[in-house]
Formats: sequence, C-alpha cells, structure tokens
Amino acid sequence: MPEMVRLLQVSTQNDIARRDCAVDSQRFPENERNKVRRVAGLSEWQKIKVARYIDEHIDGCIRVEELGLQVRLSASRFSKGFKESFGRSPYDYVLLRRVEAAKFLIATTQEPLSQIAQACGLSDQAHLSKIFKRVVGMTPLRWRRTASASRSTDATADRQRWARLSNTGMTAEAA
Repeated sequence: MPEMVRLLQVSTQNDIARRDCAVDSQRFPENERNKVRRVAGLSEWQKIKVARYIDEHIDGCIRVEELGLQVRLSASRFSKGFKESFGRSPYDYVLLRRVEAAKFLIATTQEPLSQIAQACGLSDQAHLSKIFKRVVGMTPLRWRRTASASRSTDATADRQRWARLSNTGMTAEAA
C-alpha cells in the first residue's frame, strides 16, 4: 500500500507540473517568450578589435556597418551589443574618441584647429568647436591656453625641483 501512495503522489506532482506548463504557455506564447531575451554585449576580443579599429580610423568616416564587419556581426546586432558593452551607442563612442584625440592634439601641438578637426574626422573647425564645447565644457582655444599654462607651470616646477636636487648633490634618478 505505501508504494501505491508514493506512486499516486508522483503522478499527482507530474499532473500539476504539466498543468503549470500548459498555463505558462497560454500566458506566454512562444513569440512573447522570445521577446524577453536579454541582449548580450560584445566579447572581449570584439571590444578590443572595435576600439582599435576606431582609433586607427579616427580621421575618416566610421560607419556602424564597418564596425560590425570587423567583429562579424550585422549592424543591428553590433549596435545592441556595443551599447551593452560600452554603455553608449557606437556613434557617441566614436564622437568621444574624436574629442579625446582633438584634446591631445590641441594640448600638444600648435596646429590650426581646422587641421586638427580634419585629423580627428570632423568636417571643419566649427564642427570641432561645437562638439568640443558640448563634450569638454570649454572651447578648443580655451583648452589650448589651459594646457599651455599647465605645461609652463610643470616646466617651472621641474626647473625648481632640478635646482633643489643640484644644490643637494642628488640626481633626478635618486629622487
């Protein structure tokens, strides 16, 4: 008899499980269950390859389709994975990388802003100024002046440090 009770319990549990599955499938039809899928980000090699490609082609036109081809994904799938991985759209990321490149060139060279704009893949100086101010919070010219002042302050500090070391007989390596 106890064996029959156990079999009846198992059978009842199976019936309940089947009923629950049937109810779930009615509440969530197949096409609705597929919509719930989470978008996965790019793999590590894909992130590295895309970031490198963007930096190497920062001076030109970079299209989402080209980026997707680099990592063997459709433009749509790539855009979703990119946003999941980088926290922003490919367009926004490329724009930020262009501004970072411009910041470096503005701070370290005396090239005209029009040439820096072209070197960073922006159409002209006006476009560079507009994007730069929106992202950085100051104009490119102000950025250049700030960087120049910072460099001269650093150079003065280096000269003063060197003078102190020279007076004590120490070398820069020993400090």
